[in-house]
Amino acid sequence: MTAAAEQNTDRLLRTVARLWPGHDVQLLRNRRRDRSARELIFVPSMSSPRLLVPAGRPAAASSGLRRFSRALSTKERAVRLVGSVALRAGAEGLLTDRIRMTPRAAAEGSIEQHLSEVLGTAVVVGLGVGSLRANQKPILQAFDQRGRCIAYVKVGDSDLTAGLVGQEGAALADLAKRDWRLLEIPALLHLGNWQGLELLVISAVDTAIRPAGGPLLQPPLDALDELYDRFDEGSAALSASAYWQNLVSTAGEVDDVRQRTAYQEALARLAQSHGDEEVRLTAWHGDFAPWNLGLRGGRLQLWDWERFATGVPAGLDRIHYVLHTSTRAAGFSAEVIDAALASPHTHHPACPPPAQDLLAVLYLASIAARYLVGSQGAQGEVLRPTTETVLDALTRHSRRISARAPKGSTR
Repeated sequence: MTAAAEQNTDRLLRTVARLWPGHDVQLLRNRRRDRSARELIFVPSMSSPRLLVPAGRPAAASSGLRRFSRALSTKERAVRLVGSVALRAGAEGLLTDRIRMTPRAAAEGSIEQHLSEVLGTAVVVGLGVGSLRANQKPILQAFDQRGRCIAYVKVGDSDLTAGLVGQEGAALADLAKRDWRLLEIPALLHLGNWQGLELLVISAVDTAIRPAGGPLLQPPLDALDELYDRFDEGSAALSASAYWQNLVSTAGEVDDVRQRTAYQEALARLAQSHGDEEVRLTAWHGDFAPWNLGLRGGRLQLWDWERFATGVPAGLDRIHYVLHTSTRAAGFSAEVIDAALASPHTHHPACPPPAQDLLAVLYLASIAARYLVGSQGAQGEVLRPTTETVLDALTRHSRRISARAPKGSTR
C-alpha cells in the first residue's frame, strides 16, 4: 500500500470512529464477513479504494457503484456497471478488506440511526473515498431497505469543511427558489449538527449510464447561461464591484509575505489597466467540472455547490471547467494552464476576444485567492504546489493583458 493510501485509510478509520461513537473500529484484511457485526467493505480493495459499501446488503452495495458523472470514460462506466451487477449477484464474498464496527456496552447512537430519523425511514450508509485534498470531507450514501440510494450526506468534520457544508446548504436553499428548465439540482433535505459534525443531507440524483454531451472538454454553455440569467445583476465597473473588493480583502488574509505581495501586485496591475471595464455580474457554481455533473433527459445534473457565489463575472465556470479537466488529464503545470486559457472551449459566442482575455485573468485571480487561503495551515499542505503554479500564472497573465490593456465586456 502506498503512503497516500495508508494516509487515506487512517483518515477513513478516524471518520468511521466518529460516525459510530462508542464502537470498537477494526481494520481487517483478507477476512470473511462476520454476520453478527456491522461492517463496511472496501471496493475494490484497501490498497486502491473507491468506496466503502455496507456488508450484507447486496442491493445497497450494488447501488453504491451506480453514480455516473460526465468525467467517467466508457471503460470506467462499464467497470462500474459490471461491478454493480456482480455485487447484486453476491460477489461481496470476494471482497475481503473491510472495517468492522463492534458496539461497546454503552454505545451511543450511530450515524445510521440519526439519518434514519432525519429521513423518516431506516437506512444504512456507504462511504466515498476521495483523493487527499485540503477540503476533503466524508461523503456518505444513504440506502433504504430496498437498497436504493435516497440521499447523499456531506460531513463537515473540521472548521474548513463545516463552513463549506454550511455554504452549500445555503446555496441549495437559494437555488431551490428558482425555476430551472435546463438544470437539475439536488434538493436540500437537512442541514444540522450531530455529535459535533455538521451534516448536509441532499437528495440523490438518478444519473445516466451512457455518456452524453459531446467532447469532454466542451462545457455545456446553454445550461450555464440559464444559471447566469437567473442571477443576473447587470454590469458594473470592475474595480467598483463587490467581487473586486472581496479579492482585495482576501489578499490581506494571506500570511506568506511573498505570496501576498505577488497577489496584490497582480491585482494592482489589473485595477490600473482594466478597473474601469464594465463586467456583467452574476453567479458561478465555483467547481464546475465533469466529475460534478451528469446529463440525463436533456438536462444538466449539477451537484457540489459548496463554492457557489453571486456577484461575480459571468463566464468563470467555463474557464474552470476547461482548466481543471485539462490539469486532471495532464497535470497542473504552467504549460497546461496556458493551453487551457487559450482553448476555444473556454469561449462563448457572445464574448469578444478582449473580454475573454480579461475574464481568463479574473478567473486566475479568483482561484488564486481560494488557493492562497486554502493552502495555509497543516491541512492545506497538499494544495501548496498548485497554489504556486496558479499564482505564477496570474502574475504572467496579468502583466500580459495589462501591457496590452484591451477593452471589452464579459459575458
